[in-house]
Amino acid sequence: MNKLIMIFAVLFITGCKDPGNKYFTGIIEYAYTYKSDSLNVDSLTKTRPSKGLFRYDTLDYQSQFISADTNTNYYSGVLNKCLSQTNHPGGFECQDYGAFTDSIISYKITDTDEKILGYRCKILEVQKKNSWLQYYFTDELKIAPVTYNKHASYNWDFYGEKANGGLILRSEHRLKYFILKGIATSLSRRDDHFKALEIDEKLFSQFCK
Repeated sequence: MNKLIMIFAVLFITGCKDPGNKYFTGIIEYAYTYKSDSLNVDSLTKTRPSKGLFRYDTLDYQSQFISADTNTNYYSGVLNKCLSQTNHPGGFECQDYGAFTDSIISYKITDTDEKILGYRCKILEVQKKNSWLQYYFTDELKIAPVTYNKHASYNWDFYGEKANGGLILRSEHRLKYFILKGIATSLSRRDDHFKALEIDEKLFSQFCK
């Protein structure tokens, strides 16, 4: 009897450690670096984000890019709208993320043996009209479809479909004058009570008219 109680106790404790969500809810932090043949890298580093914080739940996400002019984006998956805010309270700007912003020319997915933060990865490469992207994503953690299905802006719906929502752990973005690289430095999973958005959601009806 005592052995049976111990087994149940171990199962209970293990269950408490695992949030148990089908989709990833929590916070992931990225560090960003820059490379350029024509621009001053020190200037890029000072003026552009050095760190990113992404918060996901099963309906929404929040992205924050930390720099001298820190930008925070609050995305509602139900509304497919995003409120953006730079560096100070108020001053929200609303964007419709159903709007098409770039075209996909080609893509490919390849396997890799590499692990990032302990998670196995695949690589998605995307050639767009105005840039080239490479994502290392994991099948072991997936963001909820509501956070990308209707998100045509920045081709986030395309990424979500091809990667099946796999969480991005490394990225490379080649633009005209510089290359931006991102790497996940920490990841914190939360339970199903976690809220991605750190604002009052009534602000969407106030600013998105």
